[in-house]
Amino acid sequence: MSAWLVRIGSVLVLALIGFWLVSATEWADTEVPTPASGEAKTNSFYAAQAMLRELGMQVVKRDDLDAMPPAQARLVLASGHWDMFPERQRRLREWVERGGHLVMPSHLVDSDLLESWIPLVKEKPAATDEKKEKESPVPRKRLPRSQFAEPARDADCRAVTEPETVPASFAGGRGFRICTWASAARYRPADKQPPPLWAVAGKRGTEAIRVQVGRGTVTVMPLGLWHNEGLTRADNALFMVAAVQARSGAEVWFVAEETREPFLRWLWHKGWAALIVGLLALAAALWRAAVRFGPLMPSAGTHRRSMAEQVRGTAGFLHMHGADALHAAQLRALHESASRQLRGYARRDASARAAAVAQATGLEPAMLVRAMAARARHAGAMSVDLEVLETARRRLDARGPFMPSSDSSSSSSTS
Repeated sequence: MSAWLVRIGSVLVLALIGFWLVSATEWADTEVPTPASGEAKTNSFYAAQAMLRELGMQVVKRDDLDAMPPAQARLVLASGHWDMFPERQRRLREWVERGGHLVMPSHLVDSDLLESWIPLVKEKPAATDEKKEKESPVPRKRLPRSQFAEPARDADCRAVTEPETVPASFAGGRGFRICTWASAARYRPADKQPPPLWAVAGKRGTEAIRVQVGRGTVTVMPLGLWHNEGLTRADNALFMVAAVQARSGAEVWFVAEETREPFLRWLWHKGWAALIVGLLALAAALWRAAVRFGPLMPSAGTHRRSMAEQVRGTAGFLHMHGADALHAAQLRALHESASRQLRGYARRDASARAAAVAQATGLEPAMLVRAMAARARHAGAMSVDLEVLETARRRLDARGPFMPSSDSSSSSSTS
């Protein structure tokens, strides 16, 4: 019996929960847009281009305005950077005056480059709009939660009409229902200019207008009508066909953005030969400046010069500077060696220097004094003194006192 009571209670609880869910919730259908794919994902004018192809027009999509369309073609110009080069404004004007048909959004007409030759001026806002702008802001107050809901889907839709002063675009009537954001700038023909060739107006003023420029035309219209998400709404497609003056077999160009090849790729395509030469020169310079594993050639040995080289070098020095200069050079070499080997050598006088050298080399002090003295010498005495000085220098460079044998001492004394 207790098991049945538990089952009945569970059913009642589930029934109460279901009743509460039904009464507390509301089921509604929600449209979830399908994300774009393929070319439509990157090209916001893909739907308009596909529709114009179905109408028999030749559609050309360009990423820049470096080249102008053929004469009598249509140009849909939506790029905000089309005038990045000054000569483009002149070429665009010449193309329109020769018979081209330019279609562009209203915000691009604000450019100083276009205002100088397009016979359009801004319309003054209506009196009702000015009054609304001057009104003081409404004081803030707490609004119910329901008033924060998103606006209706077609809140941006409005009715527009072609005036009787222009030819009708379609035989079915002059009215359109367009859905797009309203443009802040609206235009009318400049003073003392002929009436527009085509225009569409609504409660807010002129929505689109076409004027004659030379043998061509310039059409100004809202940009949002062309986008993929807006083309199929209301009469946007018909409005776009009327604005572009669609004709079977006509050519229409779309320039929606300025897309440039990456700089390094462009540099390679335009100047690959110069780049290769420059890279080779840079590689050669780096190779020459790089640290090597060894010398380019074996180092010369530290051998003594041959007797012939010594004789030739001494003779050349004597010829250019004389014997006294040779003696001074030999004496300076001895002083440099003695300064390195003997402590306090530079602070001693001449006799003390000769005694220190004699003690370190084993030569006679009197002989060193005569060799180191500055005096007049004949050729024989000069050669003896030079030999003594050179012998002393070499023995000092041997890094240690030299104790001569009796034979060498007697020979030195004899000399």
